[in-house]
Formats: sequence, C-alpha cells, structure tokens
Amino acid sequence: QIYKEQLNTRVVLVAVETWTEKDHINIHPDPLQMLHDFSKYRQHYIKQHADAVHLLSNVTFHYKRSSLSYFGGVCSVTRGVGVNE
Repeated sequence: QIYKEQLNTRVVLVAVETWTEKDHINIHPDPLQMLHDFSKYRQHYIKQHADAVHLLSNVTFHYKRSSLSYFGGVCSVTRGVGVNE
C-alpha cells in the first residue's frame, strides 16, 4: 500500500555532504538496517540543523522498496532520516 497526499510544502536544501573517500556507514541492501545506521550517523556526526536528512545510496534494496523513512519522524534528531536507493 502506498500512502501519498499533497502537502503544499516547500523543500529547502540546506547542505550536501558527499562521501568520496569512504562510506561513513555500512551501505546495505536491507533498507531497515541502513535507516537505523544512518540515524545513528546523523545523531553523532551531522551538527547542522535540519528537519530531515536523506541518504542517496546507489544500492538496490531488498523487499521491493526504493526508499524508507520513519513515519512521523520529521524534526526529530533520531527519526528525521530517510534512505533511498
């Protein structure tokens, strides 16, 4: 089931971080594991304020998902993250 609703919001890009030397978390085809790992990374290493942060991974996820995030997590340091293929 896909949940989509028009929100009438504006998205502002605050910063871009590019990992060129190495991955700072384990890049994994399990989107739940990668979401958990990226949440921990955000809590410890991303100091700039943002309501949500997203990781574009360039890996194909299992379970026929192209992205994953926590429901209701925006504005939370621990849950305001998402991961994409």
